Amino acid sequence: MPRAPIDHSAPPEDDVSGESRAVHPDGEAPPPVADAGADATVNLATSLARHAARQGTRSLSLHQRLTRSLEELTPNERRIARFLLAHQDELALYNAAELSRLTDVSKATVSRLFRRLGYQDFREARDQARSLRQSGVPVAAAPTADHHQRHYEQECRNLRQALAALDMLDMAALSGALAKAERLQIIGFRNAYPLALHLRQQLLQLRAQVAVLPQPGQSLGEEVARLGADDAVVVFAMRRRPQGLARLLEWLGQAPCTVLLVCDDSLSTIPAGIEHVLRCPLDSVSAFDSYAAAMSQINLLATRLLHDDLVGGRSQIRRVTDTFDALEELGDG
Repeated sequence: MPRAPIDHSAPPEDDVSGESRAVHPDGEAPPPVADAGADATVNLATSLARHAARQGTRSLSLHQRLTRSLEELTPNERRIARFLLAHQDELALYNAAELSRLTDVSKATVSRLFRRLGYQDFREARDQARSLRQSGVPVAAAPTADHHQRHYEQECRNLRQALAALDMLDMAALSGALAKAERLQIIGFRNAYPLALHLRQQLLQLRAQVAVLPQPGQSLGEEVARLGADDAVVVFAMRRRPQGLARLLEWLGQAPCTVLLVCDDSLSTIPAGIEHVLRCPLDSVSAFDSYAAAMSQINLLATRLLHDDLVGGRSQIRRVTDTFDALEELGDG
């Protein structure tokens, strides 16, 4: 029996990779060509409405897009959506074929779902998930058998980068400015606050007039307004920074005080006037950023300041130790 002729005019279908072979620049398949002018007008209006909807979802996370669209999805699309809502932290680990296999739906359905959600394709959604982790958002993934080894290797890379960054500082100029400063103010927000506290704890054993700003419940304005040429400020500006920090850095760049900025690579713009910048990697194979390298940098900074004024530093350490004994604050450990 002769085969029916193949209709080459049929609209393209999704290929085996899960991506469409004929896609509009914004990610939607082009609307069919209409024969009548009225139909063409309707199709154009529909296309424009879809484009506007996509533009409105650009800033939404995958979770927000899924929850908004869940009731409008087909049963197979809803199966993928529910899987993603339960495992969205692992999206960065999958490709379209693996997601298809895990949800037992076709790769074409996976592709259609992500276009319906406003993405050009699956890769755009996966890149968004990866960028969240790189910006500091905790993203959990299922632990692997070699997780501890990979964690160790990443920590070693972080330490090497952190020490290389420390070597690039003009330590003589920095330590000289910090040593002669009448007051040393340390600023850190959110995850950087413990770093500020730890640096203060180390430096209080070497010198007086070390403070962390702002004090609980207080604002910065009244504290930094009186900064002068005899003051020094250390600012920890790690990722997921509060919005006002950029304005603060601009202000400090114009102030007469010495400024040391400790930050990760996500802070790309350094205001003019900030003389000393120390980069610190936070990368981790785990859900959370690692601050081990930052703590190591603090150790070396404090040690350098001690060595630069060994006589004065030792005198202050003895004074602090004697006060501990007099107050019986510390145990035998």
